[in-house]
Order: sequence, then structure tokens, then C-alpha cells
Amino acid sequence: MLWIVVSAILISLLSFWGGYKRLLYIDQITPRNLSITLLGIVVLLVVLQWMHRLGYFPEAIAGAVMANAYASAFGFFAGAAVQQFQQKKNAGDIIYVNRSFWTDIFPNIVAIGIILFGIQRTSLFSDLPFTPIRVTSGLSIMAIGAYSVTVRLVPEFRAKGIILLDRLIKWDDFLSYSWFSEEVLEIDFKLDDKIRSFKTMIPDDDSIFIEKTLSGKIAERLEKEEFDEYEEME
Repeated sequence: MLWIVVSAILISLLSFWGGYKRLLYIDQITPRNLSITLLGIVVLLVVLQWMHRLGYFPEAIAGAVMANAYASAFGFFAGAAVQQFQQKKNAGDIIYVNRSFWTDIFPNIVAIGIILFGIQRTSLFSDLPFTPIRVTSGLSIMAIGAYSVTVRLVPEFRAKGIILLDRLIKWDDFLSYSWFSEEVLEIDFKLDDKIRSFKTMIPDDDSIFIEKTLSGKIAERLEKEEFDEYEEME
């Protein structure tokens, strides 16, 4: 039992580092990558079950593997949640965000429900005995809930940039904007030396404010570029 606890702690710490360093962003998850990952997990589970039937994968080892898998998920999502909280804090105050029941209240209700389910899964408030699998699985669910609290379905326009899901787009990387339709705004930005874009809904009442804000940011960037060119010429 002790070696399972120690290994789970070490795995969670390593995974926490990976989540905090943001080795994976939401926009990097593609249907193809997700399908391959899920297929790999299914194949692995089938192989482990087959080995268990043959006696090469006893329950003690199986329990340790599952506990460490849950510990890995806990560490990764906990690290990502901490980094996301810090990222939002460092990005400054919110300039604008399209608030509604479906973008604010409902996602938080779901996240709180996930956290409560994770607490229940740990058997903290039940008569079931504590086991590494119960504790690590509950913690992993709670970490997913905490991470989901930090992710907003609509972009946040903040003092130092735009937070899109779990990524910060600094104003220096903001290139241009255009109205895709009457209430749909399209924003172009630079990421990893590539031009990318995203679309978001903007209510009619907020369109003028957004136009002024984004136009001002473009003007600031152009002035900065002109100043930098002038400094280089001197």
C-alpha cells in the first residue's frame, strides 16, 4: 500500500508540472488526435484485461496502475487550473466579456457538480474505506472540475490581451478584426508565426464598444511599431 501512495504522489507531482507548463492546449486537440488517443486507451485496457486473465497482471498491480493513472490526471488538470488562474490574474482586468446564463452560470453549475461528485468519489463522507483508487479518482474528478471553472466558453478581452479558452493572445499578437455577420466578430491573431482566427458572438448593444476597443488596440500597435522603426533608424 505504501509504495502505491508514494508512486501516486510522485506521478501527480510530475503531471502537475506538465499541466502547469501547459504542454497541451485545448486548441491543439483535434478529432483525429482524440480518436487515436481513445483507441489507444481501449486497446491498452483490452490488453491489460487479457493479461489479468492469464495471471500476468494481478489485482495488486492493476490497482497500482489505476491509482497512478488517476494521480496523473489529477496532477495535470490541477497544474493547468493553477496556471490558468495565474494567467487570468496577470492578464489584468476584464475589459469586455459577453455574459449570459449559458456562458457564465450554467458552466459554473456543471463545474461545481463535477467537484462535488469528485468529493463523493473519495468516500470522504461515506462509510467506505479509503483506498488509493478511490482517493486518486476523486481527486482527478475534482481537478477537472477546478480546471473547467477557469475555462470560459467565450473570449475574455482583458487589459493585456484576449483569453481564448485556455490561451492568452497578447495585444501585440492581435492583428485585425472584421464582422463576419451582423453579430459575429472575427479576429485575426498571430500564434507560433502563423496567422489564425476565431469567431465570437457580440450583441448589438456591445458592438460599438468592441469596435472602439479593438480599433484603439490596433492604433496602439501601429504607434509602437512606428516608434520602434524610428528608434532603429537612429
